[in-house]
Amino acid sequence: MNMVIKMLALLILAGVALAQNEVAFDYVIAGAGTAGLVLANRLSANPSVSVAVIEPGDDVREDADVQTVDFLFSNFNTSINYQYPSVTSRALGSRNLTYRAGKAWGGTSAVNGMVYIRGDKAQYDAWEELGNRGWNWNTLFASYKKGEHFIVPTQAQVASGVTFDEAFHGKAGPLDLGFPLSLSNGSYYAKARATWEKLGVQSIKDLNGGAPHGFVTAPMTLDPQAAVREDSARAYYTPAEARTNLKIIKGTVKRITWGKDAGRLAVADGFEYVSPSGTMLEVRAKKEVILSASAYRNPLILEGSGVGNPKILNKLGIKIKVKLPGVGESLQDHNIIAMTYSLKEKFLGRIPYATTPTAHDVFGNNTASIASSSLGKIKEYAKQLSTTFDGAISVNAIEKRFRVQHDLIFKKNVTVAELFPTNTGDGILAQFWTSMPFSWGNVHLGSKDAIESPVIVPNIMATDFDVDMLTAVGRLSQQAFATAPLSDLVADNLTPGYDTLPLDASDDQWASFLDGNVLNALHVVGSCAMLPVELGGVVDEKVKVHGTRNVRVVDASIIPSQLSGHTMAPVYGVAEKAAVIILEGK
Repeated sequence: MNMVIKMLALLILAGVALAQNEVAFDYVIAGAGTAGLVLANRLSANPSVSVAVIEPGDDVREDADVQTVDFLFSNFNTSINYQYPSVTSRALGSRNLTYRAGKAWGGTSAVNGMVYIRGDKAQYDAWEELGNRGWNWNTLFASYKKGEHFIVPTQAQVASGVTFDEAFHGKAGPLDLGFPLSLSNGSYYAKARATWEKLGVQSIKDLNGGAPHGFVTAPMTLDPQAAVREDSARAYYTPAEARTNLKIIKGTVKRITWGKDAGRLAVADGFEYVSPSGTMLEVRAKKEVILSASAYRNPLILEGSGVGNPKILNKLGIKIKVKLPGVGESLQDHNIIAMTYSLKEKFLGRIPYATTPTAHDVFGNNTASIASSSLGKIKEYAKQLSTTFDGAISVNAIEKRFRVQHDLIFKKNVTVAELFPTNTGDGILAQFWTSMPFSWGNVHLGSKDAIESPVIVPNIMATDFDVDMLTAVGRLSQQAFATAPLSDLVADNLTPGYDTLPLDASDDQWASFLDGNVLNALHVVGSCAMLPVELGGVVDEKVKVHGTRNVRVVDASIIPSQLSGHTMAPVYGVAEKAAVIILEGK
């Protein structure tokens, strides 16, 4: 009798595994991150459409470290945070960098700094100029407003320096956007504002209307009254989790499974994924598969599925399904560095006051000469990068993209950097980063099954222009903290210290400082760029992978060129627009 019961139990378990292995949904999404949960919400709003999301991370909506708006990055350990090491870089003194991403429902929106900045109008319009019809500032602006629930600041917040323009914000969307109640009630805002105006950078009302040039308070994804972080899990999944047509399955997507080709187009019929126990399972997609697994993982999933550069796939022993050399290339990030200052008197509260300068603010009277000299080196930069990519993207293609970027910087006067201070309690952490470097990297599979271990080549600071730009922004930051009335608050520069990097430091001193201290800002885009194939693109303007009928990519990896904004805000806009495209069946 016991033997019969055991046999029945085994059969039942086998049946459950088989059922799970054969389950089918209309749409299957790899990754419950910032973009993945936007799509899950929007696609499943139609009760006749079934949606599954495959996600290795956990539900952390009730995690105290995630919820708090006074978060510490040090609390975000590997249980909820991927930490991918890069290869070492000679340009960084043989250092390697760490690339982080959220490993949880909500993805990186659950573990980031919550700052919400979209970028410049011209940067979005450049996407259309590069071949993506319908992708421009106006269309993305509408998508932003659709997803946003802007919380009007209180009188106390306004007294602390918050300004805004309601015309730039949505009121009926799911994503709470506001300002922390713990804004500094001291004199920092007034002194910083006066100093930046003295340096020629005026204060502005709102930096999310497409013209962010200036000094202003940056909004954040949070609920001010509850003092709780607002990530995509809270904003987009919580209102939808009771839907019977939406399911999150715990697992790690490894590769796409393929059905019968439709003419020259590859047709996906689902994903293979690894369960928490290590079992390989399959989930079927009746309509489409969508990759939203991050700028680091999406290229790996594509390559593991036979979509990518034939040189790389052949080395890995992977059968080629779609030849697409741009997969994993064009990895772009902001270059960041920080200094610390001690204060004459401590002050309480947050200081999310962003300063976003243009090239003229940064280079001053040298702007025209630097524009001319760097333009003359564009082809050289393109050759250098094409070599780094082992010819995966042609010199001409890179040169075209570089010229568009150069025009944005010097002809269209977009913002080129951000200076963002943080109150540490004992002092100020003065962060600054450059927005549009010409040094791009890549990310690829290291071996056929190494989906957890992307091989990341940062390639940052590979051009003299990028070194010059970050040096000039650093000097501007130093100048601000040495200029009254902001300097009235400062006791001393603690790191690197004026002995190491004086206010009149030479170019060589700055180069040495950058080599040892520059970091990646974790604002990564571009590894599955939305561009024509001939420009190194991976997806088209309908966010479909070139050469496929029903494989889409939606997250930061498709953003084709860097923006001055923090990556999270653009990802929300991209995901909202992509959801409409998918629902329209385009």
